[in-house]
Amino acid sequence: MNNTKDYTYKAKRNLVFLFFIFITCILLLCFRVYSIVNAESLNYKKRVLSQQVNNSVRYNNLLEPKRGTIYDRNGRVFAESKKVYDLIFDPGVLAKCDEEDIDETINFLVNTYDFKETDLKDLLKNRAFSNYEVLASNLNYSEIENEFDDIRKRKYKGLHLKEVYKRLYPNNNMLCDVLGFVDKGNQGRWGVEETYGNYLRGEEGREFGVINDGNYIENKYIEPKNGNDVVLTIDQTIQYYVEEAIKANLESNPKNVYVVATNPQNGEVLAMASYPDYNLNDPYDLTAYFTEEEIKNMPLEKRTEFLYGLWRNFNISDTYEPGSTFKPFVAAAAIEEKKVNLFETFHCSGSNKLYGHSISCWKSEGHGDLTVVGALENSCNVAFMDIGAKIGKDIFYEYQQLFGLGTRTNIDLIGEGDPEYYDLDGLGPVQLATCSFGQGFTITPLQLITSFGSLINGGYLYEPHMMKKIVNENGNVVKANDAKQVRQVISSKTAQTIKEALHSVVENGTGKRVAIEGYDIGGKTGTAEKLPRSAEKFMVSFLGFAPVDNPKIALLVIVDEPESPRPTSIFAQNIFKSIMEKTLPYMNIYPRIEGEKQGNSTVDKPKVNADTTTDNKTEENIEPEI
Repeated sequence: MNNTKDYTYKAKRNLVFLFFIFITCILLLCFRVYSIVNAESLNYKKRVLSQQVNNSVRYNNLLEPKRGTIYDRNGRVFAESKKVYDLIFDPGVLAKCDEEDIDETINFLVNTYDFKETDLKDLLKNRAFSNYEVLASNLNYSEIENEFDDIRKRKYKGLHLKEVYKRLYPNNNMLCDVLGFVDKGNQGRWGVEETYGNYLRGEEGREFGVINDGNYIENKYIEPKNGNDVVLTIDQTIQYYVEEAIKANLESNPKNVYVVATNPQNGEVLAMASYPDYNLNDPYDLTAYFTEEEIKNMPLEKRTEFLYGLWRNFNISDTYEPGSTFKPFVAAAAIEEKKVNLFETFHCSGSNKLYGHSISCWKSEGHGDLTVVGALENSCNVAFMDIGAKIGKDIFYEYQQLFGLGTRTNIDLIGEGDPEYYDLDGLGPVQLATCSFGQGFTITPLQLITSFGSLINGGYLYEPHMMKKIVNENGNVVKANDAKQVRQVISSKTAQTIKEALHSVVENGTGKRVAIEGYDIGGKTGTAEKLPRSAEKFMVSFLGFAPVDNPKIALLVIVDEPESPRPTSIFAQNIFKSIMEKTLPYMNIYPRIEGEKQGNSTVDKPKVNADTTTDNKTEENIEPEI
């Protein structure tokens, strides 16, 4: 009996203990629920709201900055960004709305923008996971003016406008090789757009949702920082004259045409152009060069190759043999080092024989006896081979480097090409002879005209530059590009001698076609045979400047593979003259008054009439220069 009573007592005690444990657990659970509901409800609510914020693109938009404007030296626009709008559809939000809101949004889109109802409903059904579907891009404000406020105030569920900027080039093809363009990601491609992309691009802002003290989502903004403006050294008017002259002188059906104009006094690039060109507003468009059928059937590799050829700036990126436009540099080195004098004569019999090689002059019967100036006037290869021999390979190589023809110019544009030339050990007698008349080495057009500046500005080599200054949106200068003098290559006396000799080339020699009545112009013709020589393809050119007494502009024109029975610099001279006839008066350089030196004049601007220029020379008087 006692055992039974003890067992009953222990059982009751255990049950009471378990009951107290159960009650304690219930109380603890109630306390936890109470703490969750009362103490942590705000945190949970914020977490839910945060998920809503992060899952909705509407509250997490990147705000695109306005890309900086590109101006010419006089403040005329080359490239600018205009505010436009993308119409954004948000299926993820609209799908959660009631039928009335869905119908209102879809009916609005159908009636206002002519979207198909079936397309919108399919998008709503199949893209319900998406919060960002672009229905229309690059809408001008005028196109959405009537609906603008309603959309921006979220009247229509699942629909909003995003501000973006569209890059525009008001002049279409003008300066295309220099400017480059912008891709869909606001990244510069080629030219100034890429070189100065970090300055032009600006910094993105952000629109996002935050949870305020009232526990609801509030829009916040970090404003974007607009890009800086870039002011170029390019003069839009001169650029226009250059491009118009190219278009008006394509009768020889050349493969390419290249033109560079600089200020020889400080290295500023005033104009740079090439043919063929492309439309900066649609850089992938090939319809100007191929039919729709040809484009459709064109392999991707060929299309890409052709586009890269259009976008590539030959004037800074590619090299060529300068031909006879290099002869003034040889003359300058020889005069500076006193290896020749102006009265010394050289005899041309039509060719020179060196180590078993017969190297011809362009005039097979020879020029006879010529001075240095006469050799430049007639562009005699034989005379310059003799002058090169008098200089010797050491001095020749030294001046090639001093003139900057052995290195890049450091132009402030991407993609500058490297020259190719003989090193001192490889410059044997035959190589020295051919190099003395501009064959056997290659340079870029920009290297040539940059070095040419030192021949005509008193002997000083300047680093070329394209950017004049960079300013922020408040007009403050962020960066400026001043003239950078690299070194003095020749004396001012030698430079004056070369200027006068080059003036004589235009007055009495192979450059007669560029003569303009009343103007003192100097320059040098050039014809270079391209590699392989067996192809008999040529690049003809003219390198000149004006006015002779105080050069304000240097101009290089290259015509690549003109279709002609005989290669001649006539084609380049015609373009040069067309440019100068308009550019010189524009630069306030007027025809000289008899007895006065040419320079800036205060007299009224006279009209320059092409009919008054001396252009009655026959083709037989023009040097083929092979």
